[in-house]
This record gives sequence, C-alpha cells and structure tokens, in this order.
Amino acid sequence: MFKSKEIRWFNSNEDPAISAWFEENGYLFENTEARIDHYLPLKEKEDIGIKLGENNIEVKQRLSRSEKEKLVSRVKGYFEEYVKWSFSSAEDDSLAHEITEGDNYVWIPVKKERIGFKLTEIFNGEIKRIKIDEFPDFGCQVEYTRIKVKDDIYYTFALEWFGDKELNIDLSIIKDIIGENRLKASNSMGYAEFLNKF
Repeated sequence: MFKSKEIRWFNSNEDPAISAWFEENGYLFENTEARIDHYLPLKEKEDIGIKLGENNIEVKQRLSRSEKEKLVSRVKGYFEEYVKWSFSSAEDDSLAHEITEGDNYVWIPVKKERIGFKLTEIFNGEIKRIKIDEFPDFGCQVEYTRIKVKDDIYYTFALEWFGDKELNIDLSIIKDIIGENRLKASNSMGYAEFLNKF
C-alpha cells in the first residue's frame, strides 16, 4: 500500500505545445513501448479505480480532491490524493487471462503510450530529472500519455507525487511545457472518473 498525489488533465486532441516540449527534450511516443491496462468501471464511483495490467492488480482509492486551483497562469485543475494497493497475479491465472485475452465487455482495455520523466531531490536539495523507469524513494512523475479507449484516441498530461516525502517543485515547469495553451479545470480528473464516461 502506498499513497500518492496527482493532478491530471484529459483531452481528445493532441496538444502541439506539450508534444513539442517533450519532443525537444528527447521524449517521443515512437520510442516508447505501448502497453494495455484493463480497467473495471464502477458506475457512479469516480473515487475508486480497479486496474489489471502487467500481471498486477491495482486498486486505487481517491481519498480527497482539492477545490479548483490555479497552479500558474492559464492552468487550473484539481489535486487528488490516492491510496493504492497492488497485488501480483500468477502468469497462469485463468481469470486474468480471460479478462485480458477474451471477449470481455465489462473491463475496458486502455492502450497507453507514455512519455515523460521523474523529478527527485539529490544532494543539497537540488532537483534532478531522471528516467521515468527509475524508482527513487520519493519524487514527482511528469508524463504525457497517448491512450486509446475503444476506437478513440485521447491524451493525458499529469504530475504525480509519490513516496513518503512530498517533493517541492517549481510548478512553473507546467508553464514551460504548455506554452501559450491552457489546461482547464473541466478536463482535470483521474482515470476512474474519465473512464466512467464510457
């Protein structure tokens, strides 16, 4: 079990400014390996997400949601705090195989292509950018993900804090990434709330 805090936005269109920033910094969708996670939608339950992916079952409960906040100029959204439980499933688990390989109309398969990095603190309080697949004790993951739900493509941009200590970062990085665009509070939500729309 572990806790996290995140702020996330979904959009039906690719954001050229965000894509350009990640590309200029060496993060390309073409260089990432797609994965498929299966979500169990719970109607009218936007605070609980159940996910099966990569031989893991994850239950994620939203503990709190902030009031609408203005992070920087042209960026509004909701900070959400979560607790997560993660369990490994056996490779030969018949139910997991049925969900991921069979014709199942209850679980929603979500194809994900994720790019990004993590920020963590090193000596003397310096903030360092590291690879997204590294696992420091605490930090903040900054990600841009292209997802496919059913036959539709969406994009989600997020910051997720993890670990026992909350990393204090300069949120102006968001302004650098989005350029002159906006991130609206109406598009700010977690996966469980977003997938409840399907």
